[in-house]
Amino acid sequence: MSSSQPFRVLAFVPELLTSVRIESGVQRLGGFLEVVETPDAFVHGLKTQPALALFDLTLDWIDLDELVRVCMSAGVPLLAFGPHIDTGRLRAARQAGVDFVYPRSKFMTDVSGTLREVLAGVESARLTRDDP
Repeated sequence: MSSSQPFRVLAFVPELLTSVRIESGVQRLGGFLEVVETPDAFVHGLKTQPALALFDLTLDWIDLDELVRVCMSAGVPLLAFGPHIDTGRLRAARQAGVDFVYPRSKFMTDVSGTLREVLAGVESARLTRDDP
């Protein structure tokens, strides 16, 4: 993601402190964060083609398979994070096809750095896919 090009990240994160830290990280990279509070708002937000969608794996009532399907249909990469001690949930996210899965501690330690790497990888994949 070029630093001169604004981008938007869609987030389904229940904790205010977490969303504020993510917003700060996104803004440092020149982007905007849209935080939603319901699954319907998340699905609706995907229709506007954010550069990345992310969510907190502590949202127990999320259907991971459905979330991945909806993100894939929208062409929006998905990042999930959750407690490092909840290895089962992190593994389930990977198995469901979530593009990027991080322990919360790793993600929150360097939000900007992690997002920079993820967005660079997404951009690189798009350029490769669009090459004739």
